[in-house]
Amino acid sequence: MLPTIRDNASESGTDAPSTDDNTPTADDNSANQNYDEEALNASGDSLFDDDEVNILQQVGASSYPDNVVEKVMLPPSTPHRSLLYRHRSPTPSSCGGTQQHAALLIRQEIDRIVSDSAVQTQHDVPVPAKKVRSSAHRGKRSAVRFADDDVPAPVPSGEKRKQLQFKDAKRALVNYAEQFKPFRTCNSFQISYTLRTFGKDAIAGVGVAIMEIPLAMSYAKLAGLPEYYGLYACFIPPIVYPLFGTSRQLAVGPASLVSLLIGTGISNVVAAEGFDDPKSQEYIARYTQLAIQCAFLSGLIKMGMGFLRLGFITQFLSKPLISGFVSGAAVLITCNQIKHLFGYSTPASNTIQEIFKYLLQNIDQFNWKTFVIGSLCLCLITLLKFMSSNQYLLQRWSGVKWLKPLSPILLTVVMIVLTYALNLGDRGIPLVQPIPPGLPSVTVTWWTPIRADLLVVVLSSVIISFVQSIALAKRIAYTHGYDVESSQELISLGLANLVGAMFQCYPTTGTIAQSAAADGFGAETGIASVITGFVVMIVLLLLTPVFQQMPLAVLGSIVIAFVSPLFDYTEAIYLFHVHFFDFLVWIVALFGTLFMGVTYGLAIAVVLSLIFVIYESAYPKMAVLGRLPGTSLYRNVKQYPDVERYDGVLIIRIDAPMYFANAQNIRDRVRGYKYAATADLKERNAGEIQYIIIDLSPMSHIDTTALHVVEDMYKTQLKEGVQICFCNPGIKVVERFVVSGFIDLVGREHFFSATIDAVQYCLNDMESRMQ
Repeated sequence: MLPTIRDNASESGTDAPSTDDNTPTADDNSANQNYDEEALNASGDSLFDDDEVNILQQVGASSYPDNVVEKVMLPPSTPHRSLLYRHRSPTPSSCGGTQQHAALLIRQEIDRIVSDSAVQTQHDVPVPAKKVRSSAHRGKRSAVRFADDDVPAPVPSGEKRKQLQFKDAKRALVNYAEQFKPFRTCNSFQISYTLRTFGKDAIAGVGVAIMEIPLAMSYAKLAGLPEYYGLYACFIPPIVYPLFGTSRQLAVGPASLVSLLIGTGISNVVAAEGFDDPKSQEYIARYTQLAIQCAFLSGLIKMGMGFLRLGFITQFLSKPLISGFVSGAAVLITCNQIKHLFGYSTPASNTIQEIFKYLLQNIDQFNWKTFVIGSLCLCLITLLKFMSSNQYLLQRWSGVKWLKPLSPILLTVVMIVLTYALNLGDRGIPLVQPIPPGLPSVTVTWWTPIRADLLVVVLSSVIISFVQSIALAKRIAYTHGYDVESSQELISLGLANLVGAMFQCYPTTGTIAQSAAADGFGAETGIASVITGFVVMIVLLLLTPVFQQMPLAVLGSIVIAFVSPLFDYTEAIYLFHVHFFDFLVWIVALFGTLFMGVTYGLAIAVVLSLIFVIYESAYPKMAVLGRLPGTSLYRNVKQYPDVERYDGVLIIRIDAPMYFANAQNIRDRVRGYKYAATADLKERNAGEIQYIIIDLSPMSHIDTTALHVVEDMYKTQLKEGVQICFCNPGIKVVERFVVSGFIDLVGREHFFSATIDAVQYCLNDMESRMQ
């Protein structure tokens, strides 16, 4: 049974042109050839001479011409290959084809191919030489060389060998260290650094410091620490980060998400140690020590990840997952600040149900004065943010765009003046805690002992802080036309946290609002971050009594105003319309964070990401291919319903690397495709599958487990009378086939560099069997 060419368009209901099945069409007559079938039958001579046999062999290594479609049809009962088959019921008049008539049709197509100059050149798959292991010297290691390599030089022994090994190790260490290039950021700034650049950096540094001071105090309060710890975190890390950092505009300091993670995590650890009074000195001292230890461990982990170049790990967290987690954390942060607007304190909590439980239990302590002040401050910040983005106002005055980044300090100045003027502290308005004057003290002795359950808090904060920092740094770098290295950023952020842990700093990271402000102010280099740190230092030395007059309601309103926009509902709407599974991931991450806490919410998000990655890897995409009419391109039959398919030949593409986790699934899918194709052929009485062509072009890797599975699949199909051919294999896959001996088992003649070559080989081989 010779194969037929099937056009999927006919399967979908497209009407085929009506032609006489036993007579050439108008297109066939264009070949200018007249053949006498009866004379051929009577003579008994071969239809093809020697030159034409060569043409047939060329056809077997080339494609059909672009215009060879919809030419001639023979019914399925004809024991020879027809050039096109459409699903029509065979009629008695169409069943009179003979073997000579089929050969006549093939010869007409050969003449048409030659006349159209459509013969293509076949290229063989380059197969590397098989590796041979030979012992270069007696020892534990053996030299690996190819069979055609020269004999290796003798390996020196004794003291000379040790010297060479030391030089190789030294060279490898130097090359590895060169990848990071410490201080290269500052060196690159100094090369082209001018007074004009320094002016921009100075403006940006001072502007970010003015904006960051009230925000940092608010975030320290969110972390459960005294407000002045936020100022410490704005002093040391911004000075250290530019030494190794690759981002020129990233502002490093306290962040809302990290503060929430630290606050909720440390509260659980302190409670587990038996401290139950948040106002006691023992509780505050232990809580502060654990926060410093978090910064120390965060610095070590980030630097270790950077030196091991593990920045790619964060790529396993999808955008819907991160968006859902951040949205849930934004709701928790906002709800945690309501107590400052209500004027009373509640225990730290990290779930939405506990927050409202404590709020309702202490509602009798509601302070209407604090609520009015906090609400007015929140409305004022919202108004300033709206004005900064209003197009009408921007057209009138471009300086209005600075109202948003400057709104925290404007509000702070106004409220400090009102507190002094109206003596709000004596009227029942809660104020910030007293800020000790001077610089932070050394806290290296606070690093030990470390509790094991603190690592969970640290790991969660490391993941979130790095994802936030690198995404922000890359976005800013893209707008300015330079590159940011993830591993280098890990080292710089880790060093900033490690040095900060020496001077009473809790974990810090790249901040969204401050970095956007630095970019908006025109920061050119990391010197702007250094200036920010020194401005905060001046505040710590001279202006701490001023900030002691700030109401807590102001800090709460600032946090709510800057954190609430992190609830990304627009992303949820987008995911719902575009990809419902990603929308479900967003929902699970959101509600997991809200009702189980930020730590468990992040864990759920990570597990979801890993499950999704494992599922996509274990169940890779595969497709049955067909030829696009008029081309030599083979595409998915589901995506292109009008492709041509050949009876007896099944073309399958594997769209993923093949390894132990998905090898069995791929074999089962191939078997399923074969059974489906065989059932279709039997239904039409068109024979059986004789060839399976597997397209390996997307496969970049295959491991030993997958090699055994492929070999077993090949032997099984061969016993069933089906020959498997492979096309478009990558160099790594071919090397594995050669080393394992699989290529010799299959035969090199069954490996092709193009799908069209494999198809023509199969069709010609099936044709030769019928002659």
